[in-house]
Amino acid sequence: MATRLKIDCISKDEQLNFYERIRRVGGLNLPGTPAPDASKFVAQLRKRGLPVTPSRRWSLPVDEAIQALRDGKWNFFVEVGIYDVVNVVVATSPSGHLYLKTEMDADTPDQLLLLPECQ
Repeated sequence: MATRLKIDCISKDEQLNFYERIRRVGGLNLPGTPAPDASKFVAQLRKRGLPVTPSRRWSLPVDEAIQALRDGKWNFFVEVGIYDVVNVVVATSPSGHLYLKTEMDADTPDQLLLLPECQ
């Protein structure tokens, strides 16, 4: 079963179009859930036997998040308002580019773009 993780921040490049603007997604670690810091850099450190302290936050490049979502490794969601939870899905732009958006977004990833910038 996929681990469900909340996205609460993004890193974006304002120079790109709406479908390619989000570069990274991130969030807090849930209690008892290891951070999805499966980045290639961290994996190489662990492979070399170097100690890696789990961070209190996780951050993934959007392409890794898309792949993990498609593989069923993780499910992502965002909170909209105080009580509403909306799933994040993979969508395809008119030019064929894969991107993340919420189920409530019509075409562009508006709800994700409203999230604060990751620190």
